[in-house]
Amino acid sequence: MRLFGELREPVIEQFEPADRIDLKLREAMNELLQQEVGVGAMTASLLRQIVVSLVRRSLKSSRRWTERFSILADRQVTRAFADMVARPGAAHSVQSLAHSAGLSRSAFMARFSDIFGQSPMAVLRHLRMRQAAIDLTTTTMSIDAVALNAGYESRSSFVRAFRKAYNRDPSDHRRIAKEGEARKDI
Repeated sequence: MRLFGELREPVIEQFEPADRIDLKLREAMNELLQQEVGVGAMTASLLRQIVVSLVRRSLKSSRRWTERFSILADRQVTRAFADMVARPGAAHSVQSLAHSAGLSRSAFMARFSDIFGQSPMAVLRHLRMRQAAIDLTTTTMSIDAVALNAGYESRSSFVRAFRKAYNRDPSDHRRIAKEGEARKDI
């Protein structure tokens, strides 16, 4: 959800030696430099550890940018959001998400919207489009299969939603991604 996408200032947190951030950063850099098989997966894993450490440290901080972690303070909304992230293509509804959160529909809508600044269905659309973009660039699934995996039963509604999100057709998105990969290989 673009956790750091709109920051206007650097994130500065003080870590303790026990946090071992320096070792994690060194491991990530070494992994990148060695360029061995699985470098992407290993580096991503190491960097996730660093981000989680940053988030944990920041939750104890009084700095303004930590407001974007407010979802973590609301365990019920977090439960529903985690379900949306884990299964964006599932047949979610406001009612099913409210049930997952253990809240009434109206309480869930209000709390979710306060945290995200958007309705649950708007956030779900974003998650579905992100899943579709990933599927289009990393798999050979048909457009219909990508649409189903992203929670759309109709190819036409999927294509409309994808165009609105990315300003291009799904097939163009796949083609452009492949052309980009081909240029990297040259």
